[in-house]
Amino acid sequence: MAKRLFSRLTINSNNLPLRSTIKRVENVRISAVHTEATEIPVKEIQIPVKWGHVSAKLWGHENEEPILALHGWQDNAGTWDPLASILAKKRPILAIDFPGHGLSSWIPPGMQYYPWDLPRLILYIKDYFKWNKVSLLSHSMGSIASLRFASIFPEYIDFYIAVDSLVADDYDLNQVVGNMPKILRKIQVIHSRMEEEPPSYTLEELAKKWHLGTTKSVSLESVHHLITRGVKESKLNPGKYYFSRDSRLKTILFNPESKKFVEALVRRLKCPTLYIKAIDSPYASDQFSVEMREIIEKNNEQFECHFVPGTHHVHLNDGDKIAPLIINFLQKYKFIN
Repeated sequence: MAKRLFSRLTINSNNLPLRSTIKRVENVRISAVHTEATEIPVKEIQIPVKWGHVSAKLWGHENEEPILALHGWQDNAGTWDPLASILAKKRPILAIDFPGHGLSSWIPPGMQYYPWDLPRLILYIKDYFKWNKVSLLSHSMGSIASLRFASIFPEYIDFYIAVDSLVADDYDLNQVVGNMPKILRKIQVIHSRMEEEPPSYTLEELAKKWHLGTTKSVSLESVHHLITRGVKESKLNPGKYYFSRDSRLKTILFNPESKKFVEALVRRLKCPTLYIKAIDSPYASDQFSVEMREIIEKNNEQFECHFVPGTHHVHLNDGDKIAPLIINFLQKYKFIN
């Protein structure tokens, strides 16, 4: 049996019994304990970092090492709710909010988000919980971060599951350079307005904006999973709400990387890998992304790829449809019974 998950967690003081398998450590909290209708325990936790905390949602029991679930750009841990409610019957799921997203702390003022900080965060979480290896379930930006981690730390990875992305899409370098002045000026403006409350809306308006903001990738029926962790009530307009994620995320610099560098990364991906590509998604469909996938297929005997109907957020809208693919993959490599 894998080492116990929360050997370093304390339970918030709500007169809850402390399990004998959990040791107390300061500044780590489990709160808002509740149980879904499926009788799967669900807990909110906070993992301390230098600039505050990383929030996470644990599905399942804490006596087994979990699968670490990583969401996409400007989403949050709620993106895994439908799928986690199924998978956690087999193995716990620890879904985090990346910094600046969901309920996690923002990075310090004056700083900017950098994509390679995400693999470093995976390493931090692994070391913090003293896991020997990491099991990764990821989507979009989270998938790209996971591939980077799995490629540079092959000795630290059990398996890697990616939904709809493997590497960053190819970029027109001339367009990147041409857009850079506008992006840098926009970053300056955002930094000057960090203390201002964003525009607020009714929850119904927010749901529509989130739906349309993803080009309808997140269905209206699924938006509530993200809104639960992604909005705050306005102090200026009671009864209305605003998007609570860090506005600096809008200008995150997804800088293009050398194709040779990316190829060197994917050639090092040797762990059991499951890639689920949504047919109706425009992402990871460019020639470069296809070439990188083909390189993985040739170099990794444990690579498995499935094309499924659905949008970029197929895991959120149709979790029950892709759950069997994931369960079969995990059983194949004996990560679950």
